[in-house]
Amino acid sequence: MKAVKNTTVSLPPDATIGDKVHALRTSLGISMTELARRSGISSRSISYYENNERVPGVDAVKRLSAAMEVTTSFFIDNNEFTRQENRGEFVARIKAEYGSKGAAQAKRLLDDTTALFAGGQLTEEEQNDFMDEMQELFVIAKKKAKAKRAGKSAKKIGE
Repeated sequence: MKAVKNTTVSLPPDATIGDKVHALRTSLGISMTELARRSGISSRSISYYENNERVPGVDAVKRLSAAMEVTTSFFIDNNEFTRQENRGEFVARIKAEYGSKGAAQAKRLLDDTTALFAGGQLTEEEQNDFMDEMQELFVIAKKKAKAKRAGKSAKKIGE
């Protein structure tokens, strides 16, 4: 059970973010429409979250938390929240530099790398260090590929 602003929300240990959104919203006595108004997230998106058809991203978790006056840790573990926030920042940085294709490649790298940790023996700190190194190597590889393409383009122009 979690105490939330003059109300108690009873949740099973395996409750999803969507389960938590629904439980908190109903315990606060607000409609989906009202939550949408308060958070700036569409009612349809909130419905998807509550029905576990989609998982809200970091920005949506922040908005839902503010709208229902709880911390983000109500919905997601602080370490996981920070990890997802860093992931989003990395993908946004790659998209700005290398476009949508680069962002898709970065997301795949992060997904595949995260899958390596399943059932593993690495501590959280070791996992974070590993992810930092993988992101750094990814950026180095993208810069090298970009420079190589630029060199080929310059060579074609000079011919």
